[in-house]
Amino acid sequence: MTSLQHNPTFKRRTILLGMVGTVAELAGCGGGGADVAGLSSGGTGSFTSGTISGLGSIIVNGIRYNDDNATLISRDDDSTFRGTLKVGMVVSIEGSSVTAATTTGGTATATASRISCGSEWKGPVSAINIGSSSFQILGMTVDVLTNTEFESEVTGRQATQLADLSAGDFVEVHGYVDRTNGHLQASRVEVVAPDLSACKLSGVTTNFDNSAKSFKLQATPPLTSPITWGTDTSIPTGWSNDVFVRVTLDATTLHASKISLLTSALAQLGNGEGREAEIHGFITSYVSDSNFVVNGLTVDGTNARLSPGTLALSKRVEVHGTITNGILVATKIETPNNSDIESREFEFHGLVTAVSGSPLTFALRGITFKYDNTTNTHGISLAVGSRIEVKAIRSASGWFATDISADA
Repeated sequence: MTSLQHNPTFKRRTILLGMVGTVAELAGCGGGGADVAGLSSGGTGSFTSGTISGLGSIIVNGIRYNDDNATLISRDDDSTFRGTLKVGMVVSIEGSSVTAATTTGGTATATASRISCGSEWKGPVSAINIGSSSFQILGMTVDVLTNTEFESEVTGRQATQLADLSAGDFVEVHGYVDRTNGHLQASRVEVVAPDLSACKLSGVTTNFDNSAKSFKLQATPPLTSPITWGTDTSIPTGWSNDVFVRVTLDATTLHASKISLLTSALAQLGNGEGREAEIHGFITSYVSDSNFVVNGLTVDGTNARLSPGTLALSKRVEVHGTITNGILVATKIETPNNSDIESREFEFHGLVTAVSGSPLTFALRGITFKYDNTTNTHGISLAVGSRIEVKAIRSASGWFATDISADA
């Protein structure tokens, strides 16, 4: 058992949700709209889309969703998703209405009924550039943030940061595509068993040639070789130049076996009518501040409060509102930058499975966390089997616990 000392100088994390129940009540009394960073309590249900920022069950956009009985759906083909939900994966969730947190700094909760999940790119690693925090997959650039989660599913292969990757590694990457340069901003990178015949890429079509049955994806630097399709390829109707597609292809021949258009997650999860919604991602199509698309979902920003910044194609946004007729009618739109994303804490709940005194570490849900005398521990002691809640930050050096408390 390791004894932990309380640190009274610890600065509490920024509370993203705020007093959600109170705000919802004020909005219902004609207060002019809810200025909240998370879904409010009540309503007919919830819909959210973003990255998993914690486990126990899963935490997405500040809401702790119980996923025990949720149906998991593969975003790629509507089949059952047979993987394990992990930190950094991009998911869309249809769930119950949200119950507000009961304590200051606590986490609101809901129950997930259906979850859509899938990686964005998959293929062999090349052109690793530590200085620019990037690498490539089939000529397409992956950008890595300081809190991008790295993991290896290959036995005997460790990969916890960009520096651990090697050319030729086969990886599966979760994240969001920036339409201005074609880069994928990674939230999770997994080293997996190679399957060169089933790589994945996504992006905006360029050099579309229907006669030659070939195209490229928008990329900086530009791709040198086109992707091809044929009669053996599953293709969408009405596609052409300058549309966002997801492609399954062979790494050697660059021949596609499947090409699909970017669609709203509501197509898989139901229309979400009347549900409170919060989505995080990049603007994939922009007409005006009142009419734009985020990861396939159309947003009506006519009456939304924008705070702060301006909107444009490929702008990172967090949009709050209600689903009406398949459109997210926004009440608030936020525009966080990379620094905002990198500084956010993750949250974990579960049983301690290992404790070490030198260096100070513990393990929970398969993740090893470091901690020190700056960690706020609330006077508890760590021991194997302890049920705890952990707030943590992620950097190139791994996970660091900023707050450890007993969990109910």
